[in-house]
Amino acid sequence: MNPTGNTLRLACHGMLLWLVCFAASGHSAQRQAHWQPWYHSSLFSINYQKPPDHPLRIRVTGKWSGVSAKSVINLLHDTTRVSEWVKYVSAVTILSRPAPNQTLVLTHFDLPWPLRKRDMVTHACLLQKSSASYVLKIRSVDEYPPEPGVTRIEPVIVQWVLTERDNAVAIDYQISADIQGDAPQWFVDKVALRNTRMSFNALHALLPGPIHNAESWAITPANTCPFE
Repeated sequence: MNPTGNTLRLACHGMLLWLVCFAASGHSAQRQAHWQPWYHSSLFSINYQKPPDHPLRIRVTGKWSGVSAKSVINLLHDTTRVSEWVKYVSAVTILSRPAPNQTLVLTHFDLPWPLRKRDMVTHACLLQKSSASYVLKIRSVDEYPPEPGVTRIEPVIVQWVLTERDNAVAIDYQISADIQGDAPQWFVDKVALRNTRMSFNALHALLPGPIHNAESWAITPANTCPFE
């Protein structure tokens, strides 16, 4: 497989955070469960849902002062700094840009035992809901087969909701994904929560001040998306 695109250039890295979370494997859909608290600080809170035989669902909420939605989106797209807050990414390739607010991206991960090599193909879409509210949606797609010896991570469902108010941005991040394979369930769940905390602390530390808000969008918000 030889996908075209610019490697490590403006790839949508909101979808990378879910893999840092090592979302748990599972297959059958289950009834919605209550969110269980796991971690809380002045920056963010982490909650999770763990239905039987279903991928672990993780939710992060918080309010970051002096930060805009644009600065968060742009940092998620800054591939030159990904290694500062995301582990195990070995390569990222933009396969296409279907629209100014969308990217189709192939991401490779060189994960530690027992997970090892994984990849995923994701479609990201940035919506503007109002003058102060944005939603970044990310879904896995099956348009490209995985390379030999690489396990495809799917399905992937990620959503960032960013709302600006009172010189701050409110964040509501949710992820559900299946890493596939036979890694122990207790292991992926434990690492999921710990790495979520680590990644959000690092992400917040990297966010620029208000002076950077004058920068243009790395991906342009729009009002349509090809998927829910």
